[in-house]
Amino acid sequence: MKKIDQLMAELGFNKNDPDGVKEACIKHLIKASTGVNVTTPSEKREIAENPQRIVQFKTPQQLSFDFAEEPPRPSSGKKAVS
Repeated sequence: MKKIDQLMAELGFNKNDPDGVKEACIKHLIKASTGVNVTTPSEKREIAENPQRIVQFKTPQQLSFDFAEEPPRPSSGKKAVS
């Protein structure tokens, strides 16, 4: 079995690239192959450093919009240029 650094080298990644690039690639590979969302080390670190920024959704809620018709706006007389 190959190690992750060997796989990354085969995929053309430079080992000097930022860790975020490597994490994003691995996260994508895991999601694409297993359908599982994972949290990367940098995401975990960000959550630990800024817990106040984390939003916990209790239950899904249906969004609703009021698309009431508004009177048409007066034209400026200019035509769109394409």
